[in-house]
Amino acid sequence: MEEHDLSPYISIQDLSYTLPDGRVLFKDISESFGGEFSALAGRNGSGKTILAKIMAGLISPGSGRVIRSGTVCYLDQLVDPSEYSTVADLAGKEKILNSLHRITAGYPEEGDLEIADGNWDMEERLLRELDISGLGYLLPDLPATRLSGGECTRISLIGAFLSGADFLILDEPTNHLDQPNRKALIEYLGTWKGGLLVISHDRAVLEVVERIFELSSGGLDSYGGNLDVFLEARRLQRSAALDNLERVKTERKRAKAERSMLLERQQRRSSAGRRSAPDSGIPRIAMNAIRSMAKKTEGKTRSAAAEKVEVLAAEEKKAFLEARIEDTVVLIPPRCAVHAGKIVLRLDEVVLPFGSHGEPISLTAAGPERIAVTGPNGSGKSTLLRVLMGETRPLSGSCRIMVDYAYLDQFTSVPLDISPIEHLCAADPGMEQGEAGTRLAQVGISREMLRVKNRNLSGGERLKVALLAAIHRVPVPQLLILDEPTNHLDLDSVESVEKLLCAYTGALVVVSHDRRLLENIAISRELEM
Repeated sequence: MEEHDLSPYISIQDLSYTLPDGRVLFKDISESFGGEFSALAGRNGSGKTILAKIMAGLISPGSGRVIRSGTVCYLDQLVDPSEYSTVADLAGKEKILNSLHRITAGYPEEGDLEIADGNWDMEERLLRELDISGLGYLLPDLPATRLSGGECTRISLIGAFLSGADFLILDEPTNHLDQPNRKALIEYLGTWKGGLLVISHDRAVLEVVERIFELSSGGLDSYGGNLDVFLEARRLQRSAALDNLERVKTERKRAKAERSMLLERQQRRSSAGRRSAPDSGIPRIAMNAIRSMAKKTEGKTRSAAAEKVEVLAAEEKKAFLEARIEDTVVLIPPRCAVHAGKIVLRLDEVVLPFGSHGEPISLTAAGPERIAVTGPNGSGKSTLLRVLMGETRPLSGSCRIMVDYAYLDQFTSVPLDISPIEHLCAADPGMEQGEAGTRLAQVGISREMLRVKNRNLSGGERLKVALLAAIHRVPVPQLLILDEPTNHLDLDSVESVEKLLCAYTGALVVVSHDRRLLENIAISRELEM
């Protein structure tokens, strides 16, 4: 990798990457990033996160090179609090703070002074940023496992902003954020003076960016403008590509028909020539020469016709790739029904162990009700779900679920050492592997990824696998409990999840900050924490 002392930018040149299983994610792509508030979009599994990590220097490409100016900070989309010890660790500042504390106490270790150099005020800066972000109630040494998904995301972002990096690459930074914090982050990113690339499917983010890069099986395309400009340009581009595809298809069919007619005509001529030869009066040696010349001419004609068909077939394949024809994402809900009068769940004066300010919560849901749990980050939404399912004990009160249910957490937890097919068949032991493969293909899991380990899937692909396993588990769930079900999903998959939830006939409890999602799935009641 080469480093240059220039204004913040990242240039990729002839970059290619192939997964361990042999699948080519992208090949020979080149582009420059920097100087604009840019976004990287594309379908789940297209390789956005891997490309971002290559750009940040975290993994090496298969071929090509990356040229950077300045330092780069990459923020992962999957922030699991169980992988961190404290708030300071999540912000990436625990090592610095530990060195400062040892120096202050008079017991510095080797290297502490070097670590502290230029960071003497880091604890004050971290506390100030926590306070500005509305997280002033959190202390640096608070265990990370006490944090909500939104709090984890916000603290990670604070760490990125305090990193001193010249170029930020943020992978789905608005996931888990409530509406006020999502808005505040977007406004802050608009003022960022360094290089900035955001991987996002969030419409609110894409509406304010200055440029959108789209990664797909066809390569990497650049569109100057925001979401509206991007969608219109992509529509026109793909419309033209589809027109070209139809034209090439027609030409290939015509060329094949012409080749068939030519072969048939030549066969008739040959047959007629063989029948008339004895009566022609031409010497045999001359007739053989004529036939030899005719065969050579026929061979050249057939070869030219076959070559034309081959050329048009190659053009059709190229036109198909340029048209970016993707499989439609389909989620089929399980067959279930809940009688309108059946009690599904009951919360009676429940006080959460943290969040919700200790206020008791009472709730009774009957029949196929659709309940949204909303509120700011840290208000106890995810905690309420864990209490409801018996995973966490309330301070007081009682709760009970009266039907079979399925739960999908916001971290899309799936067993990492089994394949998507194995995971789906484990959820429904009666499901054949062929059916499991079909259902996974319907949600956009490619044939090449059906039998690889779940750890090799993208965040969006893992969510799809987890959602499929949740809705197809046995016994069939009459209640779906979903915590931020559209995080990590591409735009097409979000629409598919909305259609799934609209078609689902059981009861539903969903935690989400996506107001458009809640409107589209016809929520009947809202519990605001």
